[in-house]
Amino acid sequence: MATHRQVLQWLENELFDGHLVLGQQLPSDRDLAAIHRVSRNNMREALKTLEAQGIVRLFDGPRKSILPMLVREPAASAGPALQLHMATSDYPLRDIVQTRVLLETWALERSDPRHPAMAELRALLEQMGRDDLSLKEFHHLEVSFHIALCKTAGNSVVSALMSSLRDSIYEYTMALVGHVPLWSATSERLRAEHQAIYSAVEAGDRRLAARLVAEHIEYQYREAGVDPDQEQRTPGPAPDAPADPAVPVATGELPVRAAGEPGGPSEVPRSA
Repeated sequence: MATHRQVLQWLENELFDGHLVLGQQLPSDRDLAAIHRVSRNNMREALKTLEAQGIVRLFDGPRKSILPMLVREPAASAGPALQLHMATSDYPLRDIVQTRVLLETWALERSDPRHPAMAELRALLEQMGRDDLSLKEFHHLEVSFHIALCKTAGNSVVSALMSSLRDSIYEYTMALVGHVPLWSATSERLRAEHQAIYSAVEAGDRRLAARLVAEHIEYQYREAGVDPDQEQRTPGPAPDAPADPAVPVATGELPVRAAGEPGGPSEVPRSA
Protein backbone atom coordinates (compact mmCIF):
# COMPACT_ATOMS: atom_id res chain seq x y z
CA MET A 1 0.00 0.00 0.00
CA ALA A 2 1.27 3.48 -0.85
CA THR A 3 2.57 5.38 2.19
CA HIS A 4 0.02 8.20 1.97
CA ARG A 5 -2.82 5.66 1.85
CA GLN A 6 -1.32 3.83 4.81
CA VAL A 7 -1.29 7.09 6.78
CA LEU A 8 -4.79 7.90 5.55
CA GLN A 9 -6.08 4.58 6.86
CA TRP A 10 -4.33 5.20 10.17
CA LEU A 11 -5.94 8.64 10.44
CA GLU A 12 -9.35 7.16 9.65
CA ASN A 13 -8.98 4.55 12.39
CA GLU A 14 -7.68 7.09 14.92
CA LEU A 15 -10.58 9.45 14.18
CA PHE A 16 -13.13 6.64 14.41
CA ASP A 17 -11.70 5.39 17.70
CA GLY A 18 -11.64 8.90 19.17
CA HIS A 19 -7.86 9.04 19.55
CA LEU A 20 -7.68 12.04 17.18
CA VAL A 21 -9.87 15.11 16.79
CA LEU A 22 -9.97 17.73 14.07
CA GLY A 23 -7.37 20.45 14.51
CA GLN A 24 -5.12 18.23 16.58
CA GLN A 25 -1.36 18.37 16.10
CA LEU A 26 -0.04 15.01 14.89
CA PRO A 27 3.33 13.39 15.62
CA SER A 28 6.31 14.73 13.67
CA ASP A 29 7.29 13.25 10.32
CA ARG A 30 10.10 11.36 12.07
CA ASP A 31 7.71 9.81 14.61
CA LEU A 32 5.11 8.98 11.96
CA ALA A 33 7.82 7.30 9.86
CA ALA A 34 8.70 5.15 12.86
CA ILE A 35 5.05 4.28 13.50
CA HIS A 36 4.52 3.16 9.90
CA ARG A 37 8.01 1.68 9.42
CA VAL A 38 8.90 3.73 6.37
CA SER A 39 11.73 6.13 5.64
CA ARG A 40 11.44 9.73 6.74
CA ASN A 41 11.62 10.90 3.11
CA ASN A 42 8.71 8.63 2.16
CA MET A 43 6.72 9.98 5.08
CA ARG A 44 7.44 13.58 4.09
CA GLU A 45 6.18 12.90 0.55
CA ALA A 46 3.11 11.12 1.93
CA LEU A 47 2.30 14.10 4.17
CA LYS A 48 2.67 16.49 1.24
CA THR A 49 0.18 14.38 -0.70
CA LEU A 50 -2.26 14.48 2.20
CA GLU A 51 -1.80 18.24 2.47
CA ALA A 52 -2.65 18.61 -1.23
CA GLN A 53 -5.83 16.61 -0.56
CA GLY A 54 -6.78 19.03 2.23
CA ILE A 55 -6.51 16.43 4.99
CA VAL A 56 -3.52 17.79 6.91
CA ARG A 57 -1.69 21.10 7.16
CA LEU A 58 2.10 21.10 7.49
CA PHE A 59 4.44 23.46 9.31
CA ASP A 60 8.07 23.27 10.40
CA GLY A 61 8.74 21.96 13.87
CA PRO A 62 11.86 21.70 16.02
CA ARG A 63 15.07 20.44 14.40
CA LYS A 64 13.52 20.77 10.93
CA SER A 65 10.81 18.23 11.66
CA ILE A 66 7.49 18.58 9.85
CA LEU A 67 4.60 18.74 12.27
CA PRO A 68 1.27 18.02 10.56
CA MET A 69 -2.08 19.16 11.88
CA LEU A 70 -5.39 17.49 11.04
CA VAL A 71 -7.36 20.14 9.18
CA ARG A 72 -10.40 21.44 11.03
CA GLU A 73 -13.10 21.75 8.37
CA PRO A 74 -16.75 20.66 8.31
CA ALA A 75 -16.12 17.84 5.82
CA ALA A 76 -12.67 16.85 7.05
CA SER A 77 -13.88 14.06 9.30
CA ALA A 78 -15.44 12.32 6.29
CA GLY A 79 -12.65 13.25 3.90
CA PRO A 80 -10.03 10.67 4.93
CA ALA A 81 -12.50 7.79 4.75
CA LEU A 82 -13.82 8.93 1.37
CA GLN A 83 -10.35 9.39 -0.09
CA LEU A 84 -9.22 5.99 1.13
CA HIS A 85 -12.36 4.20 -0.02
CA MET A 86 -12.34 5.69 -3.52
CA ALA A 87 -8.59 5.18 -3.97
CA THR A 88 -8.68 1.49 -3.10
CA SER A 89 -11.98 0.43 -4.70
CA ASP A 90 -13.20 0.08 -8.24
CA TYR A 91 -16.58 1.06 -9.63
CA PRO A 92 -18.41 0.69 -12.95
CA LEU A 93 -17.86 3.60 -15.32
CA ARG A 94 -21.62 4.16 -15.35
CA ASP A 95 -21.64 4.78 -11.59
CA ILE A 96 -18.78 7.29 -11.72
CA VAL A 97 -20.39 9.18 -14.63
CA GLN A 98 -23.83 9.29 -13.00
CA THR A 99 -22.36 10.48 -9.69
CA ARG A 100 -20.40 13.21 -11.47
CA VAL A 101 -23.51 14.44 -13.28
CA LEU A 102 -25.50 14.39 -10.04
CA LEU A 103 -22.91 16.34 -8.02
CA GLU A 104 -21.90 18.84 -10.69
CA THR A 105 -25.38 19.70 -11.93
CA TRP A 106 -26.60 20.08 -8.34
CA ALA A 107 -23.69 22.38 -7.57
CA LEU A 108 -24.06 24.53 -10.68
CA GLU A 109 -27.80 24.92 -10.13
CA ARG A 110 -26.77 26.60 -6.85
CA SER A 111 -23.56 28.27 -8.01
CA ASP A 112 -22.56 31.75 -6.93
CA PRO A 113 -20.57 33.80 -9.48
CA ARG A 114 -19.07 35.76 -6.54
CA HIS A 115 -17.60 32.64 -4.92
CA PRO A 116 -13.78 32.68 -4.48
CA ALA A 117 -13.58 29.45 -6.53
CA MET A 118 -14.25 31.56 -9.64
CA ALA A 119 -10.67 32.87 -9.46
CA GLU A 120 -9.43 29.26 -9.27
CA LEU A 121 -11.52 28.39 -12.33
CA ARG A 122 -10.08 31.30 -14.32
CA ALA A 123 -6.54 30.23 -13.45
CA LEU A 124 -7.25 26.63 -14.47
CA LEU A 125 -8.75 27.75 -17.78
CA GLU A 126 -5.61 29.77 -18.48
CA GLN A 127 -3.37 26.82 -17.67
CA MET A 128 -5.41 24.46 -19.86
CA GLY A 129 -4.95 26.89 -22.74
CA ARG A 130 -1.19 26.30 -22.87
CA ASP A 131 0.23 24.63 -25.98
CA ASP A 132 2.94 22.66 -24.16
CA LEU A 133 0.75 20.60 -21.82
CA SER A 134 1.29 16.87 -21.63
CA LEU A 135 -1.73 14.59 -21.69
CA LYS A 136 -1.42 13.89 -17.97
CA GLU A 137 -1.12 17.59 -17.11
CA PHE A 138 -4.19 18.44 -19.15
CA HIS A 139 -6.36 15.83 -17.45
CA HIS A 140 -5.13 16.70 -13.97
CA LEU A 141 -6.11 20.32 -14.68
CA GLU A 142 -9.44 19.22 -16.12
CA VAL A 143 -10.33 17.23 -13.00
CA SER A 144 -9.30 20.19 -10.83
CA PHE A 145 -11.57 22.41 -12.94
CA HIS A 146 -14.60 20.21 -12.28
CA ILE A 147 -13.83 20.02 -8.56
CA ALA A 148 -13.60 23.82 -8.47
CA LEU A 149 -16.98 24.05 -10.26
CA CYS A 150 -18.56 22.16 -7.35
CA LYS A 151 -17.01 24.58 -4.88
CA THR A 152 -19.07 27.45 -6.35
CA ALA A 153 -22.18 26.06 -4.60
CA GLY A 154 -20.57 26.74 -1.23
CA ASN A 155 -21.38 23.27 0.12
CA SER A 156 -18.27 21.79 1.77
CA VAL A 157 -19.66 18.24 1.89
CA VAL A 158 -20.45 18.23 -1.84
CA SER A 159 -16.96 19.59 -2.50
CA ALA A 160 -15.46 16.79 -0.38
CA LEU A 161 -17.51 14.17 -2.22
CA MET A 162 -16.37 15.50 -5.57
CA SER A 163 -12.74 15.64 -4.42
CA SER A 164 -12.93 12.00 -3.36
CA LEU A 165 -13.69 11.11 -7.00
CA ARG A 166 -10.52 12.79 -8.30
CA ASP A 167 -8.50 9.63 -8.98
CA SER A 168 -11.45 7.73 -10.47
CA ILE A 169 -12.33 10.59 -12.83
CA TYR A 170 -8.70 11.01 -13.86
CA GLU A 171 -8.33 7.28 -14.56
CA TYR A 172 -11.38 6.97 -16.80
CA THR A 173 -10.87 10.24 -18.71
CA MET A 174 -7.25 9.27 -19.41
CA ALA A 175 -8.43 5.86 -20.58
CA LEU A 176 -10.98 7.40 -22.97
CA VAL A 177 -8.23 9.28 -24.82
CA GLY A 178 -7.10 6.10 -26.55
CA HIS A 179 -10.52 5.78 -28.17
CA VAL A 180 -11.06 9.26 -29.62
CA PRO A 181 -10.43 9.71 -33.35
CA LEU A 182 -8.25 12.84 -33.06
CA TRP A 183 -7.05 14.14 -29.68
CA SER A 184 -6.19 17.61 -31.03
CA ALA A 185 -9.83 18.12 -32.02
CA THR A 186 -11.08 16.67 -28.73
CA SER A 187 -8.80 18.92 -26.66
CA GLU A 188 -10.07 22.00 -28.51
CA ARG A 189 -13.67 20.93 -27.87
CA LEU A 190 -12.97 20.36 -24.18
CA ARG A 191 -11.39 23.81 -23.85
CA ALA A 192 -14.36 25.45 -25.55
CA GLU A 193 -16.85 23.57 -23.35
CA HIS A 194 -14.96 24.46 -20.17
CA GLN A 195 -15.04 28.11 -21.18
CA ALA A 196 -18.78 27.95 -21.97
CA ILE A 197 -19.56 26.39 -18.58
CA TYR A 198 -17.49 29.02 -16.78
CA SER A 199 -19.16 31.83 -18.75
CA ALA A 200 -22.62 30.53 -17.83
CA VAL A 201 -21.68 30.45 -14.13
CA GLU A 202 -20.14 33.92 -14.37
CA ALA A 203 -23.31 35.26 -16.00
CA GLY A 204 -25.46 33.72 -13.26
CA ASP A 205 -27.27 31.40 -15.69
CA ARG A 206 -27.38 28.38 -13.40
CA ARG A 207 -29.73 26.30 -15.53
CA LEU A 208 -27.54 26.70 -18.61
CA ALA A 209 -24.36 25.92 -16.65
CA ALA A 210 -25.90 22.71 -15.27
CA ARG A 211 -27.08 21.59 -18.70
CA LEU A 212 -23.72 22.31 -20.30
CA VAL A 213 -21.76 20.38 -17.69
CA ALA A 214 -24.05 17.33 -18.00
CA GLU A 215 -23.66 17.32 -21.78
CA HIS A 216 -19.91 17.81 -21.43
CA ILE A 217 -19.49 14.82 -19.08
CA GLU A 218 -21.72 12.46 -21.06
CA TYR A 219 -20.27 13.34 -24.46
CA GLN A 220 -16.75 12.37 -23.40
CA TYR A 221 -17.52 8.65 -23.43
CA ARG A 222 -19.97 8.87 -26.33
CA GLU A 223 -17.30 10.43 -28.53
CA ALA A 224 -14.97 7.57 -27.57
CA GLY A 225 -17.62 5.00 -28.49
CA VAL A 226 -17.62 3.55 -24.98
CA ASP A 227 -20.82 2.27 -23.40
CA PRO A 228 -20.79 3.14 -19.66
CA ASP A 229 -23.33 0.38 -18.98
CA GLN A 230 -20.79 -2.27 -19.89
CA GLU A 231 -18.45 -3.81 -17.31
CA GLN A 232 -15.53 -1.39 -17.72
CA ARG A 233 -14.43 -0.39 -14.25
CA THR A 234 -12.40 2.50 -12.96
CA PRO A 235 -9.75 1.20 -10.55
CA GLY A 236 -7.71 3.35 -8.23
CA PRO A 237 -4.08 3.91 -9.28
CA ALA A 238 -1.48 1.35 -8.32
CA PRO A 239 0.34 2.05 -5.04
CA ASP A 240 3.06 4.69 -5.38
CA ALA A 241 2.59 4.81 -9.16
CA PRO A 242 0.65 7.49 -11.08
CA ALA A 243 -1.46 6.37 -13.98
CA ASP A 244 0.58 5.86 -17.12
CA PRO A 245 -1.26 6.55 -20.40
CA ALA A 246 1.00 4.05 -22.13
CA VAL A 247 -0.29 1.20 -19.97
CA PRO A 248 -3.81 -0.26 -20.20
CA VAL A 249 -5.84 0.23 -17.04
CA ALA A 250 -6.49 -3.49 -16.70
CA THR A 251 -7.13 -6.51 -18.87
CA GLY A 252 -10.34 -6.07 -20.83
CA GLU A 253 -10.71 -2.42 -19.84
CA LEU A 254 -10.15 0.83 -21.66
CA PRO A 255 -6.62 0.81 -23.15
CA VAL A 256 -4.70 4.00 -23.76
CA ARG A 257 -2.29 4.09 -26.68
CA ALA A 258 1.33 4.82 -25.99
CA ALA A 259 3.09 7.92 -27.29
CA GLY A 260 4.28 7.34 -30.83
CA GLU A 261 1.47 4.93 -31.66
CA PRO A 262 -1.57 5.98 -33.69
CA GLY A 263 -3.91 7.90 -31.45
CA GLY A 264 -1.39 8.14 -28.62
CA PRO A 265 0.03 11.71 -28.46
CA SER A 266 2.22 12.80 -25.55
CA GLU A 267 1.13 16.42 -25.70
CA VAL A 268 -2.12 18.34 -26.10
CA PRO A 269 -1.76 20.04 -29.48
CA ARG A 270 -3.95 22.72 -30.92
CA SER A 271 -6.16 21.84 -33.88
CA ALA A 272 -4.44 22.33 -37.19
